Amino acid sequence: MRVPLDETAVVMLNSAGNGTAQLKPLSERETWYPETVEVKVNSLALKEARCSVFVGQDTSLPNFVDGTASGSVGDSSNKISGKPGNCVWAVWVNGDANVQASLRVTGTKEV
Repeated sequence: MRVPLDETAVVMLNSAGNGTAQLKPLSERETWYPETVEVKVNSLALKEARCSVFVGQDTSLPNFVDGTASGSVGDSSNKISGKPGNCVWAVWVNGDANVQASLRVTGTKEV
């Protein structure tokens, strides 16, 4: 049965303004069909972080799907649709230090 998917992960960016957030299916019986990914920093940004989005088992180049220069103020992408069942990663670089960033994935999931 397919139901709505709406999951969020948060990460605290380190002292260099870098961080990685990951979302993935909660069990082996669950398959995700992501449609949209949103990234942002949950504070008033002084420095604009770049953020790269990956879909797969890691953040290697073959799994790269999209990137934004607006990783702090927020951006979204639909380039992850058609990639079912995988982990979704967001990697921020050069943002503000010690602030919280969030990754949100929406779509549907099979449970």
